[in-house]
Amino acid sequence: MSLTTELQLMLDTYSEDFRARDVQACLAFFDEDCKVITPRGVFRGRSQVEQLHEFWIENHTEREMQVQQIDSIGDHVYAIWRFRDQVPDAGTGQSKTFEGTALGVIRLDPDHGWLIVACSSNLDCQQADLPMELTPTKAVA
Repeated sequence: MSLTTELQLMLDTYSEDFRARDVQACLAFFDEDCKVITPRGVFRGRSQVEQLHEFWIENHTEREMQVQQIDSIGDHVYAIWRFRDQVPDAGTGQSKTFEGTALGVIRLDPDHGWLIVACSSNLDCQQADLPMELTPTKAVA
């Protein structure tokens, strides 16, 4: 199986877990010390990424991702993928589509498979009117 196919399978499985609203299954794809950068803020470590996923799963109905580019160096993969989220509009009851691009650094863990070490996702610029706010909790020193 090619690396692109393997990564797409990982993203498809993550999307299935997302649609199933299984936060813990989604978190299994993230390294313990991961960093996720979004328009909502920077989320460090699995506990803050859990907070982000709880928010996403509560406020989104769908998530799809498609690998665009991939490169590997040693046991790390650098990948760019497009994403599409469906977000219900509280006012109209209709879903709104948000699309964007993510850049991820993913490492191969011998015990847990591919784990996301870092990810930066950006919405397409016309869609900057995000519903609701979310601020990551501050890490305790």
